[in-house]
Amino acid sequence: MTSAPNRDAALRFPHIRQWALACAIGLCAIATASSALAQKRAPMLLFAQEAPPPTLDPYFSTSVSTRNVAMHMFETLVTRDENNAIVPDLADKITESPDGLSYTFTLRRGIKFHNGQEMTSADVKASFERYQRVALQKVILAPVSAIETPDPYTVVLRLSRKVPVFLDEMSSFVTPLAILPASQRDKEGGKIDLIGTGPLQFVEWQADSHIRLKRFADYQPDTRYKGTDGFAGRKEIFFDQVDFKLVKDPGARVAGLEAGQFHIIEDLPIESAKRLAGNKALTLYDLKNWWLHGAWVNHSKPPTNDNKIRRALQIALDMEEIMEIATDGAYVLQPGLQYPGNPYYVTTGAQYYNKKDPAGAKKLLAEAGYKGEELVIITNSSYQTMYKAAQVAAEQLKGAGFKVRVDVFDWATAMARRKDGNAWNLWFTGQGTGPSVGPFAAMKDVVSPQKNQITADPVIDGLYAELISGTTPEARKATFAKFQERVYEQVLFLKFGDLTRKQASGAKVKGFVPYRIPRLWNVRIED
Repeated sequence: MTSAPNRDAALRFPHIRQWALACAIGLCAIATASSALAQKRAPMLLFAQEAPPPTLDPYFSTSVSTRNVAMHMFETLVTRDENNAIVPDLADKITESPDGLSYTFTLRRGIKFHNGQEMTSADVKASFERYQRVALQKVILAPVSAIETPDPYTVVLRLSRKVPVFLDEMSSFVTPLAILPASQRDKEGGKIDLIGTGPLQFVEWQADSHIRLKRFADYQPDTRYKGTDGFAGRKEIFFDQVDFKLVKDPGARVAGLEAGQFHIIEDLPIESAKRLAGNKALTLYDLKNWWLHGAWVNHSKPPTNDNKIRRALQIALDMEEIMEIATDGAYVLQPGLQYPGNPYYVTTGAQYYNKKDPAGAKKLLAEAGYKGEELVIITNSSYQTMYKAAQVAAEQLKGAGFKVRVDVFDWATAMARRKDGNAWNLWFTGQGTGPSVGPFAAMKDVVSPQKNQITADPVIDGLYAELISGTTPEARKATFAKFQERVYEQVLFLKFGDLTRKQASGAKVKGFVPYRIPRLWNVRIED
């Protein structure tokens, strides 16, 4: 069996065709593994992250803290490369039928789960069925009418309707469509055994301390690649164990890095970065467009069930002041829900952005008959930019005439509270992964059944259906423009600005390539 993507897939999916060409000329890897192969394994890699995950079930969380860990344990049939193009992962071949109503995946052979069992089509089928039942973004598989397994290494997905962006949807890693053993089919959300096919396997989770993984000795690196390439690539682990240290305090993360207690930290405060810029013992990394800093708006709980009230809080806010204080100056102001340079970047709805008009807000409150009902803000102490943004926004809203209460929790508790539509009006967050992988993931946050605004918006649901059925990129971009306008008009999400993040490592750390989610494969320590 050939290890390259098959010709049918290459012809039908330009991204896969580009991937095949790049690999053919040796360009698919951004970091070769040749020197790393000769490296001896070190005992431990210590990675400090700022928030504990609410769960490690990849289907049941949209939190970046979950993906930091889970993407090392779990893998998918298709994923994204460094340039966000669709590429195969656990799939060896992908074939789309001429009518676009079926997709056939031939699986890579010899892939083992952490429990020693070989991955087969039965595991893929069970995983898809569980995703359809419990995943936060199960809408991805809504068009799938049948899952067939004609042999142990073939899976056929039958669709009830043609979805031109189906592989884009499947390869999204917001809630990854990870392949689990068939034994996990009936497990409820957050209740799985942590068994995947990834290069690292679960060891232990000690609350408020660390999550420990170990090198999976039977892992089969994907020989179609030469190194790190998005969430695909040739993944080699050069440590016996990897500890994800849960370090909420940014000062403690920086001090630990300087003292050599941590090899890599995921968030370096801007002021610390300025101080450490000339430190030759450290390497600093820039991650632009890290996330859209903002807040979800609850359309169910009064007073934000009234769009005039929502519009009042929208125009009251000074986004520049919020971003300046929250990020220490590491931000860009722009209205798009995609980043400039993204094919789906549009500015529709810009007329509602950054109005900083408290007088106009007071007028809208009077028109709405606002009588001082309490506006409840939920933020967290784990991500300091979210915490500071909430404090600044609260003061601005008080100045515009709102009665405001700010509830502060750790990240996991804040995530759990978000599900309670009676607990909050504004929920402060950073929308990172969704927008970074394109409009489809960005839209799911407000589309049924996820609907982070709690109350379904039939117009938004209709626009999502229109988007995924658009036959050309131009048609899909036009639909996304209507979606973004609706988000602003109905105030489903308050965007403050685009945050730039810095990461850092010890200078002896080699092979670490900054990305949306840290990738600790192909990383090594050189003396």
